[in-house]
Amino acid sequence: MSYECEIVEPESVILAVTSEVLVSLNEIPARIRGMFDIAYAWLSGSDVKQVGQNYAVYRNTPDGMYMRVGFPVSASFDDTESVQCLELGGGEAAHTTHRGDYGGIPGGYDRLTAWCNEQALTLSGFNWEVYGDWDDDPAKLVTDIYLQIS
Repeated sequence: MSYECEIVEPESVILAVTSEVLVSLNEIPARIRGMFDIAYAWLSGSDVKQVGQNYAVYRNTPDGMYMRVGFPVSASFDDTESVQCLELGGGEAAHTTHRGDYGGIPGGYDRLTAWCNEQALTLSGFNWEVYGDWDDDPAKLVTDIYLQIS
């Protein structure tokens, strides 16, 4: 698969997210759907509205990978036990788009990370994915991948 890489300045967005600390990347497929279910259950009783596509936000920590999943919302809100308000700020990020099955997303990260190294960019260790509309045909899935630049 061919990946075009670029530096972008994503707009700030307010997200409603739920979070977990994972031990390994292998845990993501088994955990992510349940995490989205928590965020969507919260949304049904909230005063805010969803205003964009689903996100997964990652940061490596000494305890493991901190993963937050959710979606953009229309306004800030008070954190609850299960869902928190997260402002994903602007600034620069390296970006590429993965087209196809979610299982191929690591290939997009590999290419984007290699490109960042080729460009001598310093990464913050904070990254996120934005998922396009669902399609039963995995070949039609689109995922935007971002690596924050320090």
